[in-house]
Amino acid sequence: MTYTRPALVLPAMLCIGFALRVGVSLLRPHVLFFDETIQYFEQAHRLAFGSGIIPWEFVEGIRSWLLPALIAVVMTVSSWFSDNPMVYVGAVRALCAGFSLVVIVTAYRLADRRFGRTGAIVAGGFCVIWFDLIYFAPSVMTEVLAAHSAILGLYFGESRQTKRRAYWVGVLIGMAICLRYQYAPPLLLAVAWQWRRAQDIWAWLFMGLMSALLPFSGVLDAITWGRAFQSIWLNFRFNSVFGIATAIGTEGPGYYFSYLAVALTPFPLFVALAVIGARRFPALAIAAVATLLMHSALPHKEARFIYLTIAASPVLIGLGAAEALAWLARRPDFARLAPSGPALFLGISAALSCFIASGPLAARWSFQRGTVHAFLAAHDVPDLCGLRVRDMPSWRSGGYTYLNRDVPLVFEPHMPEVRLPGVRVPLRFAIERDGGLVPQYRGAWSHMIAQNGHAPAGFTAIACFPGDATVNEPELCLYKRPDGCL
Repeated sequence: MTYTRPALVLPAMLCIGFALRVGVSLLRPHVLFFDETIQYFEQAHRLAFGSGIIPWEFVEGIRSWLLPALIAVVMTVSSWFSDNPMVYVGAVRALCAGFSLVVIVTAYRLADRRFGRTGAIVAGGFCVIWFDLIYFAPSVMTEVLAAHSAILGLYFGESRQTKRRAYWVGVLIGMAICLRYQYAPPLLLAVAWQWRRAQDIWAWLFMGLMSALLPFSGVLDAITWGRAFQSIWLNFRFNSVFGIATAIGTEGPGYYFSYLAVALTPFPLFVALAVIGARRFPALAIAAVATLLMHSALPHKEARFIYLTIAASPVLIGLGAAEALAWLARRPDFARLAPSGPALFLGISAALSCFIASGPLAARWSFQRGTVHAFLAAHDVPDLCGLRVRDMPSWRSGGYTYLNRDVPLVFEPHMPEVRLPGVRVPLRFAIERDGGLVPQYRGAWSHMIAQNGHAPAGFTAIACFPGDATVNEPELCLYKRPDGCL
């Protein structure tokens, strides 16, 4: 097949991909991960409006202010138009979803270059419809944003390897490392292999890398925390040396492989296609495999930690499918069926994606759904003078992110610190408002969020919101205090 210009095919794919990613995140409001609310949205709320829950990571200074600062800009601008929390949440998710489209562009362009328009439609189309890419795209998480930056950087390295291109590859890889330093070993290994024949311009790669790392990690940490690169080395110290990550929870070495076996159903076929696709984009394959193996060796595991592998897989599978279909089209026995091959592959892939999204991984769409809706309902109460939250730790709540009202937020009981078994450092938490800490044992409040039937006698239920039954989340209700604001 010959190389053809993308014309309107790629823009159409991007529009469909963007609509899918934004649509599913806004039509069914939920929380993708606890960290998304408390460590990123909530810290941005503190920057923009002066109120928010302070998790232990920001008490100790082991997180970068880079992502919260970017979110705070969106929050501030959105407040000029509306105080509805879903306006800034939706705007941030839309921006993240827009950035995630680099995965579709990468698969489409590489396949177009090697297999022509038909191959591009196969590879790009697969990335448009695949479940994990749709689910994670609007996520406001460093792992996700870092992976998208890394894929874009590795894609740039697949073209002419000039000094200018080397510099920008370094910048993109550097941004990925700023966002998630754990991706540094796999990405540096992949870049070193990709540019192995252009070692004379490695200095430009290094300059690009430092152009991102120095200002956005070194200088930013020095300004916000007092010491350069603190969010990297102190994070490693707390989680790895002090053992906090292990104390939070551990999984066996096969955890990620088990996840991928479900998320990439049918696993054997997709692995075979990914191996074929790896020949066309080996740098991405190296990064994906190295990420998987490195994180499998670590005791504390969550699926989002290997998002670089998760996002790379559809690109490699799409490239492998494009090559396999191109090979079949050249075979006399299959030439007659060649025109229907791409549509058949994409149709089956769409059905598989829907099956995974509605079957094995369906619970994702409702995670913390009740919590989000309860806090949004509290936001809409006109006579709210304070909100008390019962039987819910601050780090599992909707926080000021979904409340977005200038009132005290009080937790019952409040846990100012948590001590993990075998860890000598306590995890400390606080709630900030107007630059000061919110007293948790006194102060006026008029409404309460509690489990259904668990409010004090005399309280009136305004509305109730079911939790996710698959993980035994309780039904939450917003109650009004009978004696008003006390």
